[in-house]
Amino acid sequence: MDSSPSRAVLAVSSDVYRVYLHTGFDFPEKGTVKKWDQGTIKITINPGANDDPKATVKQSDELVMKGMKYDIDNEGTVDLEFFVDKEKGVGEPKLVKIEIEGKGCSCCCVDPLYIREVDIIWNQVIYRFPIHNYLSPYTPCSACCGSSEKDEPQHGCAPYLFAQPGGGSVNHDELEGFIKTARDKELNIIKSMVPWEREDRVGPICGYVGYKKYNDLPRFLQFRQAWIDAFASSIIEGSSNLLPAVHFNYVSEYYGKALERDFKSFADYMECFVYMGEKVGWKKTDIKDGLKVGHIFQQDPEFGRQIIQGPNSTKLWKVEELSETWKAGIDKIPSHVIDGEDIDTVISDGRLYEIKNSGTLEGVKHGGKLSKALTGYSQTWYVTHADVLLFHSKARPEEEAFVPVLIRLENKNDGEPETFWYPPEDNVPKEDPTYLAWLFAKMHFRCADWGVYSIGTHYVRAHAQNEVFAISMYRNLSSSHPLFRLLKPHFQGIVGINCQARESLIAPDNNAFAQFMSSGDDLPQLLVNCCKELHYDNMVVPTDFETRGLKDVPNYFFRDDCEALWEILLSYVKEMVDLSYSSDGDVTEDTELQSFVQEIVDPGFKGFGGAGFPDSLTSKEKLVEYLTVLIFNVSCFHTGVNFQINKYLGYVPNAPPSLRTPPPKQDDVITMDHIMQSLPQYECALAAMISLEVLGNFSPIERFYVETKAEHKLGYLGENMAVSEEQEGCIKRMVLRMEGLRDTITKRNVGKYLAYNVLSPQNIPITTQT
Repeated sequence: MDSSPSRAVLAVSSDVYRVYLHTGFDFPEKGTVKKWDQGTIKITINPGANDDPKATVKQSDELVMKGMKYDIDNEGTVDLEFFVDKEKGVGEPKLVKIEIEGKGCSCCCVDPLYIREVDIIWNQVIYRFPIHNYLSPYTPCSACCGSSEKDEPQHGCAPYLFAQPGGGSVNHDELEGFIKTARDKELNIIKSMVPWEREDRVGPICGYVGYKKYNDLPRFLQFRQAWIDAFASSIIEGSSNLLPAVHFNYVSEYYGKALERDFKSFADYMECFVYMGEKVGWKKTDIKDGLKVGHIFQQDPEFGRQIIQGPNSTKLWKVEELSETWKAGIDKIPSHVIDGEDIDTVISDGRLYEIKNSGTLEGVKHGGKLSKALTGYSQTWYVTHADVLLFHSKARPEEEAFVPVLIRLENKNDGEPETFWYPPEDNVPKEDPTYLAWLFAKMHFRCADWGVYSIGTHYVRAHAQNEVFAISMYRNLSSSHPLFRLLKPHFQGIVGINCQARESLIAPDNNAFAQFMSSGDDLPQLLVNCCKELHYDNMVVPTDFETRGLKDVPNYFFRDDCEALWEILLSYVKEMVDLSYSSDGDVTEDTELQSFVQEIVDPGFKGFGGAGFPDSLTSKEKLVEYLTVLIFNVSCFHTGVNFQINKYLGYVPNAPPSLRTPPPKQDDVITMDHIMQSLPQYECALAAMISLEVLGNFSPIERFYVETKAEHKLGYLGENMAVSEEQEGCIKRMVLRMEGLRDTITKRNVGKYLAYNVLSPQNIPITTQT
């Protein structure tokens, strides 16, 4: 008969700690359920408190969770009750340490366990310890691999994890030394696992994590397995669709001459577009939208609309005074393109705007080195310096009022003089050489913009820059710091996706863009040029649009939605900051925060003087702005420039990624045959569509600002590490405001030929994972 004391008897002499361990993550489309049983989890309450004379609590013995199996594919929870002798004085759980003891040799193949949260009920109070990290089993082994130190990382994981409950705390608020000691210990371990790397092979670029291969990253910097599987599947499927076409050209060349698979007309391309879209797995809605673009892309109002509603809506400036760029062409601008107005009047009215890509493309050489491997023929893909002037017309309907009026082209690599191109009269037939010359000039601008967008707007601004923020966060903010808990859900995945990109998309010896993009062969130079353009002031949303003079541009939905999102996030961040900082002095004294800010400047942006980022913060107001910049950039900005690329960039005549003939000379007669022979061939167009499909879709485990259960889109709550009641209240209020913005955007899109809903909060992932 069992002689152990009953629970009632134990409860009299013991403190009762009910421990809930939450593992796995919510992946709504995952059908499998796997269990993990490779080790025994041990939890210590208030570790180190016995050695701290100022501590008001004591350290518990290890609470051992024996015989448990844990969910790893789906959210799961196990719980156990522990009775701790009251005489030990453990008291309130202010800190926990979590570690795993393995079953066998620590050098054998083991799978880390993802722990979401530990909850402890003591004295009828729930203490929530957010973890959101991986742990690997540890077993000392000297037989086959020598002794291993328990304080060293194991299998890409920290050897143990510390956590404080609830909202966490800033470091200088900690009066008890055992908590400070634990935080310092944790940061030293993480710093050793997340080193900086800088490369100035061509010129300075953003700092990045010091690992060359994705598989070498610490486990907490990698994706969860569901996204790894999806990414690998996309790459494999894309390659399998491209390889038959490439193989066909090799065989044809062996037997004589490879087939030149040009598109014969826009109608021919439109028919092929549907076939290619289906072949590479595009969604039907993307194909349908691409066809809509195909029907109207030649129209000047559509060119202007895509400047302010397309994926690269970030380079526009109001013209306050004409620069040298335009001096040689502005005097010849036809009166009809500016409604018969005087150009000086147009400028003084603030209705002339410009995009200048020439500086970004300076020194970038022509492409086409892979053309023979893809198409069977050696081709030159021309990098053209291309700039455009746009006019806000008073005479046109508002939705057609923003139009291009002058394009400057320069084939600088070949030493050719600049040329200027103007829109023809409205009644000029589409077969007329002046109409076709203007259309071809617009294509050359779009081609130049493709390179600037893909490397500058997308990779540098929305990826490389965000990696700097993430690395500094991991290295300088303890996981119990309230700002770490605020930022971590937004930076989850950015280091992993960038490492994959450096390994398989933009690597010098494995450059996917060189398969279809004119500037793809010279990505290192383009990358350096784009990094030089980074600046903190450009990321403060209201300031940026005001500085660029864009407040009056009609139907600039990218601006409108960015400003609305900024205000929501600014208010949310202010509420969060107010919970942890009572004064400006608290900001100044927060050493973890100051180190975080400093490392972003150096070494993060050291190569270009810190990119205008402050090297210290001294007020709550500036801290709120700074954090809003980071969160907005990694979520809203990335979404705005990435998740509508299929319909615009995937429809090749609208935005050619490469062109096989140089920009026309001023007296060239342009024909439709010349334009079609300039466009990328079938294989290159297919390669572009494959890359866009890989990059332009949501990760299967994204979290969104607004949940949409019907589309398997999970919301913010559940991924948050800020778990105090007050912090979750802030999150819920932010989500409510996001839902209001979603409804406003939905109403605005009613009746639109092409909806602009990319920045509707239900479509905005909270982080960057593609």
